[in-house]
Amino acid sequence: MTASVVVVTRDLDITADLVVVELAAREIPVMRFDLADFPESLTQLGYLGNGRSGWTGALRGRHRSVDLDAVRAVWWRKPADFAIHPEMSTTERRWAAAEAGAGLGGLLAALPNVHWVNHPARNAEADFKPRQLSVAASCGLAVPPTLITNDPDHVRDFCRTHREAGVVHKPFRGGPGSESGQPRALWTNVVTADDITDAVRRTSHLFQVRVPCAYSVRLTVVGTRLFAARIDTADDCAAVDWRAVHDRLSYAPTEVPDAVAAGMLGVMQTFGLSYAAADLIVTPDGEWVFHGDLNPNGQWAWIQMHTGLPIAATIADELAGGGR
Repeated sequence: MTASVVVVTRDLDITADLVVVELAAREIPVMRFDLADFPESLTQLGYLGNGRSGWTGALRGRHRSVDLDAVRAVWWRKPADFAIHPEMSTTERRWAAAEAGAGLGGLLAALPNVHWVNHPARNAEADFKPRQLSVAASCGLAVPPTLITNDPDHVRDFCRTHREAGVVHKPFRGGPGSESGQPRALWTNVVTADDITDAVRRTSHLFQVRVPCAYSVRLTVVGTRLFAARIDTADDCAAVDWRAVHDRLSYAPTEVPDAVAAGMLGVMQTFGLSYAAADLIVTPDGEWVFHGDLNPNGQWAWIQMHTGLPIAATIADELAGGGR
């Protein structure tokens, strides 16, 4: 039976398209679907019995199908939510979505000898910045002094202690949705003791000593291969967070120091990841600093476009080879 790759992502995902094209060029069967296809236009069939320890069956979509026995790799990209039938009540829809996750997700997770890029449980564990920072430090990467608290007095003391270097505030995750449902971006910003109000008590916050920046690096890791892109801002751009000024950036491939490469691969191994994208700062002295931005499902297509780094082909290698 020909080994197949399953790609789980939403319909409009140009980044996934790049890898699917690579796999198709190698004549590797690909079954692509979105969680939003289930259950209306995706059918799962799983059977366990007759003394077998593994599941048999298939996933049948609108255009393609795959036998469960043939699945050798799953790329868990960026799927949407399950599309539960609108005529069900709110309670029924919530229950049905939970059952769909346990049934469809559980069946995929139960397949033997399947290489995940990445397993959703691994993504979830690696998505916590406090855990990222401690793992990175234990793997030998440089990390800035960091404070996590909801105590405004401690934040003011932290800002005063590090007044010379400066302190930045950064969100743990992306920005909140607005009341109208539109996403909002929250960038890293410089703060001082005078900026801190008692509103800090209302939730958890992350503050870090500001790292002097010669340039930034987006480091994409696929298996054991590392692709580093140097990111420079325009000379007159004073932005603290390069993500806020995409139109003022330039990119170039760069080499990764051996110690940084070893540290990043240690982080990947600790979290059990086959893919991740990390943002680092390189100081004027040439020190690479990890500041807690590891995205286990981070975007990379724009980096490939600007630098020519063969990330799509390498992800295809990872999926086709089953992690070997």
